[in-house]
Amino acid sequence: MAAAQFAPLAANAAEYVGSTALEVASGVGAANTAEATQAKREEDARQAAMNSGDNCNQLEVQVPDVIELRRSATGAPEYRELEITDSLDQRQWAPMPDSGDGWQPAINFLQMNFTPPLGAVVPESTSSFLAYTPSKVITAADGDRLTAMTTNFGKPIGTFTWNGNYYHYVVTSTLPCFPPPPERIAQDVHAGPGL
Repeated sequence: MAAAQFAPLAANAAEYVGSTALEVASGVGAANTAEATQAKREEDARQAAMNSGDNCNQLEVQVPDVIELRRSATGAPEYRELEITDSLDQRQWAPMPDSGDGWQPAINFLQMNFTPPLGAVVPESTSSFLAYTPSKVITAADGDRLTAMTTNFGKPIGTFTWNGNYYHYVVTSTLPCFPPPPERIAQDVHAGPGL
């Protein structure tokens, strides 16, 4: 008889645990979907705003440091520093003037304590672009560079250290506002003898 008295309580408890587990599972799925939807909205907004005059004007005030990452013809990671230049018919992103085409092996660059690690974002056949600014905003120019980075490249996705300083960084597959540097040139492919 005692067992029969507790049967309704046990059934209610089992029903409560089951419904709570279902609600938690539904909540996790909904949270993941909401998070993915929010990330998609942010990326769409960034892409739409990337070429807007206001955001491009921010790049006129201060340009964050920008690195182009790719793999060489041999598959080794390499990088070059970029800037916005007026030396052509129109403003465009170009390698720093004192470095020729600017490509350097990225061996030390990829070991700068990137969190999350950077190695996976070096594409096989195209370029990625890494924008970065100091984590510690000391001057107004630091604040302007951070604003230019977040409005044109997106929110920082991580940090890295260099010479004892911390930096925020973001990686994208496109450059904002102005055309990118020219594509790979024939010099990247090893020329045969006599060429």
